[in-house]
Amino acid sequence: MQNTAIEYINSYSWLGSRPGLERIRDLMQRLDNPQDALQIIHLAGTNGKGSTASFIASVLQTAGYKTGLYTSPFIHTLHEEIQVNGVAISDDELEQVVAQVKVPAAEMENHPTTFELKTAIAFCHFYNAGCDVVVLETGMGGELDSTNVVKSPQLCVITPIDMDHMEYLGRTISIIAKAKAGIIKPGVPVITASQHPDAMSVLETTATEQNAELIKTKKFIPGSFSFEGQQFSLGELHDLAIKHLGRYQMENAAVAITAIYKLIDMGWGIHERHIRTGLANACWPGRFELIRKEPAIIVDGGHNAQGALALTDNLKRYFPDKKIVFVMGILADKDMHAILAPILPLAKQFFTITPDSPRAMPAAELAEYINKQNIPAMSVSDMDAAFEKAAEIAGSDGVICYFGSLYSLNAVFLALKKSP
Repeated sequence: MQNTAIEYINSYSWLGSRPGLERIRDLMQRLDNPQDALQIIHLAGTNGKGSTASFIASVLQTAGYKTGLYTSPFIHTLHEEIQVNGVAISDDELEQVVAQVKVPAAEMENHPTTFELKTAIAFCHFYNAGCDVVVLETGMGGELDSTNVVKSPQLCVITPIDMDHMEYLGRTISIIAKAKAGIIKPGVPVITASQHPDAMSVLETTATEQNAELIKTKKFIPGSFSFEGQQFSLGELHDLAIKHLGRYQMENAAVAITAIYKLIDMGWGIHERHIRTGLANACWPGRFELIRKEPAIIVDGGHNAQGALALTDNLKRYFPDKKIVFVMGILADKDMHAILAPILPLAKQFFTITPDSPRAMPAAELAEYINKQNIPAMSVSDMDAAFEKAAEIAGSDGVICYFGSLYSLNAVFLALKKSP
């Protein structure tokens, strides 16, 4: 039976994305601004936000802090987006908080969007649960994102910035970086990943204007890696272990460690053992995740040009000299050409699907483009058929990789669960 709280939240999905803080400020004011009573670590960026947030949250939880985590989008159910100490909000808790939010929301002349409702629900749940700290990921952008209703976070964290959501955020790295830098608050320290020079220039300027210390993450030193995980060193910390595969996950972990070290400087009770254990225990599914070994099946949420470059690097690293069978679905507002450019040389064949989204690119259109690049591609009706056909082409010693849209990950996991 459909959860009535989720039915309520989804009933406003027709409002779409409407950047701006007027509605969320109005709603949170009507709810007595629970976010103002929370200690918050606020993350923005194009790629790596979820993984970085999960690393930070895991370390904080290991150190004994009751930790809220707000991320999007979910893979299986909406509940995953709102977690306390790694446990997703329950049906009963969601019903309770929705009852708290829906009355003031209904009284608003300009009703909140779905994402604004979820953000308000998350803040109320974290407050009701008595969280010591909340790790908060922006949905899109930063300056006009509904999470930016937060007035004074403990830290701001900026993960790598690249070209994405350009119809909302702008058509250059500098303009997009300005939107992301909108979470920077007066006097609040800012941690940043390595950035494109144009993006870094914007962050430096904004931090100076806000009298905010800008802390750049040091380069990590890669260590051993396997399909069970990988090790790396950062500064005086050697042989740090993470379950996540992929070189970029070491960068995400390095950003998280830099944020944790700043919290330690600020007096938080976190020690090296908490960092090591927290990193080792952190889990973030659907990002270069090995699901099966024969054939090797990789599931990756890469959905923009930077993500595609990272995926290409990882496939070469883990499967040198292998030709890959790709299953792909993509949203129509993505830069298809930039996403596919690094991937095509690795491809043996593509099977394309249409993601479950009103913004989806039709599978036939994607397949037509790939075929024109002299790579065989076939559109299929659903994910089950895509993986069945991919397995036939790959054989037991081959490699299959899904990528292109986070919104299809649930369908991917369901299809793989049903296949032998």
